[in-house]
Amino acid sequence: MYTLAVISDIHANLVAYEAVMEHIRINFPEITEILCPGDLVGYGPKPREVIEAILGNQQILAITKGNHDHAVGGGGRDLKNIETYTTKFNPLAQIAIRWQASSLSEELKTFLYQLPHTRTCLHHSEANAQIGIIHGSPNFPLDEYILPNTPAQMALFPFMELIEINVLLLGHTHIPFIDKVTANEKELLMINPGSVGQPRDKDPRASYAVIDLKNMTAEIIRVDYDTDKVNKQITKTGLPEFLGERLQLGI
Repeated sequence: MYTLAVISDIHANLVAYEAVMEHIRINFPEITEILCPGDLVGYGPKPREVIEAILGNQQILAITKGNHDHAVGGGGRDLKNIETYTTKFNPLAQIAIRWQASSLSEELKTFLYQLPHTRTCLHHSEANAQIGIIHGSPNFPLDEYILPNTPAQMALFPFMELIEINVLLLGHTHIPFIDKVTANEKELLMINPGSVGQPRDKDPRASYAVIDLKNMTAEIIRVDYDTDKVNKQITKTGLPEFLGERLQLGI
């Protein structure tokens, strides 16, 4: 029996988000709790609809802020303007960020901006699990890429021991992975669920993860959705066509 689902990097792709929620409902009816390492917005055509759907989803217990959430939410209201922060993004991402920032209400942008950078030591009593959630990394919560099978990834296991968490959830890379080690007779589980709304591992299907906390195991799940429909939505908004084309390629 799986305990939790993890979704990340939805990127304003409502069609993919709804397909994943339906897949969880049908295939994992025992799951009632969902965690999200961020990036609700950016790139896609339906930022308002995705935020409202998530706000209305009582299964989603915790969300951390991604770099696109921060940018669309104001680019950092401590900065001079949104242009300052978006220089960190590629040109296509900048276009989408500006369009989404101009189309969202102040209320929804405030919601995005006020999301926490991290949620650590989120205790799950049934499985005696301490869960940490970060979009990027502990050093750079918004925008460091932790890729699988790299020294940066392996360095996070000692960090997990240090702050006494045994499950760490990451996002940002859009590339799913599951890794587990045993340290001091304690199992440590690290998961990136991949991206719901813009996979980049050459598999265009939406990606999410399910976790069995009692047995400390997890599985990456892929879900087909109508990329043609999202492509047409992107074209209708006037966003760059490549943002739709890449969904069909999983890049």
